[in-house]
Amino acid sequence: MLFPEFDSPQIFPAIDLRGGRCVRLVQGRREAEIHYDDDPLRVARRWEDEGARCLHVIDLGAAFGEPDSTEMVLEIVSAVNIPVQTGGGIRDGERVDRLLGAGVGRVILGTRAFRDAAFLAGVVEKHGEHRVVVGLDCEGDRVKVSGWEEDSHLDVASGLKFVKEAGVLHLLVTAIDRDGTLSGAREELIREVLDAGEVKVVAAGGIGRMEHVTALLELDHPALEGIVVGRALYEGTVDLGEALRRASN
Repeated sequence: MLFPEFDSPQIFPAIDLRGGRCVRLVQGRREAEIHYDDDPLRVARRWEDEGARCLHVIDLGAAFGEPDSTEMVLEIVSAVNIPVQTGGGIRDGERVDRLLGAGVGRVILGTRAFRDAAFLAGVVEKHGEHRVVVGLDCEGDRVKVSGWEEDSHLDVASGLKFVKEAGVLHLLVTAIDRDGTLSGAREELIREVLDAGEVKVVAAGGIGRMEHVTALLELDHPALEGIVVGRALYEGTVDLGEALRRASN
């Protein structure tokens, strides 16, 4: 299912897959895994039932070079009636084709995108700029790749320039040091990317309380497309219905 042109920022419930289970990591560290559910389909249906208008599904195993969860991603796509964006270890055109051809709304590219400008531009040209998201995964001012374990040799400004030149219009911006910590978003990072212009931004990393959601919404920027919320939903420190209400207002 394709992503519509939403009229307000969206809340993207996160479903992180590893070994067939629904988990979360703290700061992307594989040894810091928190297990939440053995049935990702049940979780996907729950977020849809609670009013989510889209889902954010990440294949952590594939990102780390472990067995991938492609089949589970596609089962989730078939199980819900809302668009799904997915990423994690998508490093070849065949996998992009398969995911988008099977109903995934948007693919999130990272490692291969930053290492191969021609690949990124080719995917955008083939599938259209509204079906490709690039993950700008930031540790301080550095863009990280390979499951956030390697430096891309780009800073945030250079990373932005790189993806814009490939025709990318959608970014997922993650503050690695905040991800899974519940300690709040790096608002200055999100604002920097928003103010750079020309791209829509989904913000991720650190949402732990409703005030964190509100703080990003109060940036009141037309390029803010949405906010990813993961651990806080599973642990009940953010209520999805209330977050959706605040976003729609």
